[in-house]
Amino acid sequence: MAKSTRIFYVADLHGSAVCWRKFINAATVYGADVLLVGGDIAAKTLTPILEESGGWSVSVDGERRTASSLPELERLEEWLRNAATIPFRTTPVEWHELRETPGRLDEVFARLASEELRRWLGWAGERVGSGDTRLCLGLGNDDLTPMERVIEDDGFAELTDRDIVRLDDHHELLTLPYSNPTPWNTPRELSEEQITQHIDRAFRALQNPGSAIFNLHVPPFGTPLDLAPRLDASLTKVMAPGGETELVHVGSTAVRASLERHQPLLGLHGHIHESRGTTKFGRTLSMNCGSAYTEGTLLGALVDLGRDEVRSAVLTSG
Repeated sequence: MAKSTRIFYVADLHGSAVCWRKFINAATVYGADVLLVGGDIAAKTLTPILEESGGWSVSVDGERRTASSLPELERLEEWLRNAATIPFRTTPVEWHELRETPGRLDEVFARLASEELRRWLGWAGERVGSGDTRLCLGLGNDDLTPMERVIEDDGFAELTDRDIVRLDDHHELLTLPYSNPTPWNTPRELSEEQITQHIDRAFRALQNPGSAIFNLHVPPFGTPLDLAPRLDASLTKVMAPGGETELVHVGSTAVRASLERHQPLLGLHGHIHESRGTTKFGRTLSMNCGSAYTEGTLLGALVDLGRDEVRSAVLTSG
């Protein structure tokens, strides 16, 4: 039997440094040939660490922590990174000015998100950069376009978003680094028509479509992979009469149609954290690895690829 290619896939890390470290360490734990991220690398929030007389302080969810020395400050920053937020050293005056000046806080967030990604990639390169494992990164709807340049400039990590990536002699990777529209108007969203155009254009560049891997951040509509809480006009979860949260399908109709029409070997998805699972469209296995980044738990999918088959596919947690 020919050697298989082993992919370890995750998505929706959202700035969790502890999940990133687990992901990179998985190269050794699972013997992965390819470490693949399917989008939403950046944190959702930035947390100010305020410089004050005698040190620094930060408040998160009503909990106040302080640091009186540089080593303590660095430990405080690592605590925040593990809690999936970006630490930002500032002063009360500067923080007030940033919040009161339109656009300034967004500029700071974009700069720091790129700096955090650069830090992550440096850490990854030290641990697996000298081996045979490849690190392939795609962005998602919550990520910022300048992060593409950080990946391109890294020298070890590979950006999957703009071109077809050849994983081995038989398998190519097609990536969709966007979602369909969301209630939050996130940075990287496309209409369903635009998603169809993006996938179809990339599909035409494939040399072996039947053995392709579709790395599509948003899952297919109307499946077990795209169920999320129903939200009202104020973006509050809607509760059913029995007290359970109402669920609704929020995936992409264009992604589903593309999987049904093109029949790739495998579809890998994220975006909807609660809908971890698998489904099939004819010969195509489709998986959503889910996300539990707020708990520091890494959810993923471990896939072994044969030449024209998925030899094994397992959802992982650790």
